[in-house]
Amino acid sequence: MHDLLFILYTWVVRIGNIYVFIGSFFSDKIGKLNKGRQDVWKKLENIHHGSGPVTWIHCASLGEFEQGRPLIEMLRVKYPDSHIALSFFSPSGYELQKGYEFADTIFYLPSDMPENAKKIISKLNPKIVIFVKYEFWWNLIRSLTERDIPAFLISAVFRQKDYFFRPFFAPFLDLLKNYRMIFVQDKNSSDTLKHYQINNHMITGDTRIDRVLERSKEPIVDKRIKEYCHNKTVIVYGSVWQSDMQIVEKSIKRFPDFIHIIAPHDISNQNIKKLCSMISSDSWLYSDTDWHSNVLIINNIGMLGSLYAVAKYAYIGGGFGNGIHNILEPAVFGIPVFFGPEHKKFNEAVILSNEKIAFAINRQNEMIHIIANLEKSGIEYQNITEKAADFFSGNMGATEKTASFLYTYL
Repeated sequence: MHDLLFILYTWVVRIGNIYVFIGSFFSDKIGKLNKGRQDVWKKLENIHHGSGPVTWIHCASLGEFEQGRPLIEMLRVKYPDSHIALSFFSPSGYELQKGYEFADTIFYLPSDMPENAKKIISKLNPKIVIFVKYEFWWNLIRSLTERDIPAFLISAVFRQKDYFFRPFFAPFLDLLKNYRMIFVQDKNSSDTLKHYQINNHMITGDTRIDRVLERSKEPIVDKRIKEYCHNKTVIVYGSVWQSDMQIVEKSIKRFPDFIHIIAPHDISNQNIKKLCSMISSDSWLYSDTDWHSNVLIINNIGMLGSLYAVAKYAYIGGGFGNGIHNILEPAVFGIPVFFGPEHKKFNEAVILSNEKIAFAINRQNEMIHIIANLEKSGIEYQNITEKAADFFSGNMGATEKTASFLYTYL
């Protein structure tokens, strides 16, 4: 049963490799992933020349990187001579952070084939390996276990419905038990692991909270944005998809005196043109020389986090598709945050909506009604701001808790 599962899993990975190869001819994003995987061995060839012990951190994409980042930077300060290797699965993370100054080597993680796992461990010879949140590369974890290399999982979330808790996947649970420690975000995750006799875990919280708190202290807001939004009520629509645009359009019509800043998840020219066609009002792009309407579309990557500093309200996209994007970035500024119904697997969204700091909406007019009421009642708005401050102050410190445990292995 044990060997059969890994044979089947490896065949699934092989099929994924074929998909990546074929997809690279049709998608620029997949093409970057394919090329990055091909180039990784050359990049790792001379990693140990003049380097100290290797601490390897793996993140799926940009969101997971933001969770791992405060820990990386804390480890860098504590152990300045260590060699920090940072790997990504997705181009969305790698392409934005390939110049990250606190990592010594940054690369795409090759597909999870047994031979790749053994080869990369041999190249890196890591002292410890840290996976972030949802990253379960079973062949790699198996190889780390066989080599007795300490592996950790941080800011993790577990639910009863996770596939590896089904009987057929029992061998994967054995690998979870081989982590030196799993740092989970909440009690529900802890209770789930206990139910399956996985006791090598502790509740530390979400390291991303430390990250957004740090960034919110001194947000770097573009000068043009500051002038554009001066003395205006601003709604920022972050990481929006086409499925979010009906809500955006209704909001623009209902609040014509507001500034509406739209930051698409996909900033390709084709998608930007499509989004513009879905807006009946005049709209301008950030890259335009002048902006002559109250609707601005951000056609670059990297600005979104700072835009929330000038917003009074925020809408986070993805909730009418596969799932919402980062809601902690806007919430840390004490502003009401809105998102669609596909948010249940995100702990912070559930908690903040239960506390009435954020609002999950199912229909297009719900956000409009809530904003209209908040505009009438300054007290209700202030209550949200105060509750948000209490939430973040009460949930900070996950990075320090995690790092303190890791120090014994470094």
